[in-house]
Amino acid sequence: MAWLIPFSSLTPAQQDAVQMDTRTHKAIVGGPGAGKTLVLLHRLNLLFHRTGKNQDAVRLFVYTNTLKQFIQAGNDMLDVPVDCISTFDKWCADTYRERVNPRLPTKEKKPDFDAIRAGVFGVIDSGKLPTPVFDSVLVDEAQDMDAGAIEILKRVARHITICMDGKQQLYDDRVSEPEALKRLGLSSHNTALLAAFRCNPMVTELASQFIPDEARRQEFMRQASNLEMDRSRPLFFVADNFSEEAAQLIEMVKLRLSYGDSIAVLFPKQSQVHGFAKGFKEAGIDVEVQERDAPINFSTAIPKLMTYHQAKGLSFDSVFLPRLNQSSFQGEMSKRIGHLCFVGVSRAVKWVYLSGNKQALIAPMQELGQIPEQRFLETRISGKAVGLLDAGLAIVNSEPAADVFGLD
Repeated sequence: MAWLIPFSSLTPAQQDAVQMDTRTHKAIVGGPGAGKTLVLLHRLNLLFHRTGKNQDAVRLFVYTNTLKQFIQAGNDMLDVPVDCISTFDKWCADTYRERVNPRLPTKEKKPDFDAIRAGVFGVIDSGKLPTPVFDSVLVDEAQDMDAGAIEILKRVARHITICMDGKQQLYDDRVSEPEALKRLGLSSHNTALLAAFRCNPMVTELASQFIPDEARRQEFMRQASNLEMDRSRPLFFVADNFSEEAAQLIEMVKLRLSYGDSIAVLFPKQSQVHGFAKGFKEAGIDVEVQERDAPINFSTAIPKLMTYHQAKGLSFDSVFLPRLNQSSFQGEMSKRIGHLCFVGVSRAVKWVYLSGNKQALIAPMQELGQIPEQRFLETRISGKAVGLLDAGLAIVNSEPAADVFGLD
């Protein structure tokens, strides 16, 4: 697991962030690849040992179970029990069962996490749950927590360290960086991780195209002190139809597997994850998806299929973003297309592949495809899709393959 490196190999800024005191709450900001999760893991390890290896005294709350599994795959470098790493909602659910009611409240046959958090806050506020519960709590991806979650954390932990990046915020009703700092009693963040970006510079520049604010885009590019590595351009393929898109995706995944890359294929919707998993397997490519009783094994080179939300905080050599069509981004997701694309692209270290179908493309991809001769993106369009984008782009003539995915 290459991203989990020894403390001695961290940058000076990362080492300083790991060793910050716990007299006051702390906030760390940084873009994708700046090492926020890496810093939190080493900080967790440090604070765990300071408590005399008391696993009940410290917690690292991560955004998803997928990220927890990703971390666990490389946790043998650190001396921290896996029980010290959890999602915040998992801790709330366990606390609710223990202190409120063994039966969780539900909404539309799913756990009602708003009601669960309200119940947890109630037992804290009434004194039925003695506080503080933890000496220290560390929070990854704090930009996607709401104000209520931060208020709970303030009650249950003597010290809180949060890491956040507003550019990767996926929900409108979450805290902004200024609000999070204010609630923690901070006037500004304590440290900004700026110079440890892991990406091919072409990937970084592509990711920057999904930042709508020009000043923030330029700031992101200035921060991106990229590694000296292969400067392969990401590829954007515009297909004439779904079958053609699926066939091209299969061939490109096979190619990157032959290079020995770790691979993620990301989708807006969970239904697409499972539909494409079936199609890949029928095409002879083993893939892994998150199952309720079968977590993803990140120690293997088998391609991982997941949603954008599940991929938060992860990194792979090559990342594929198919089905970049308007129909894939419905409801609230349609308002966050730029953020979702930024998160998806910035999961990649070496290379990115994007694809969609002619007139159905989301607006940001139509705009990118209409700019000729971009140094950071190669655009290829099917011979049957000519006319959608500007002339002068590479044309691929291919016969559509059978729709092995069985998707619309």
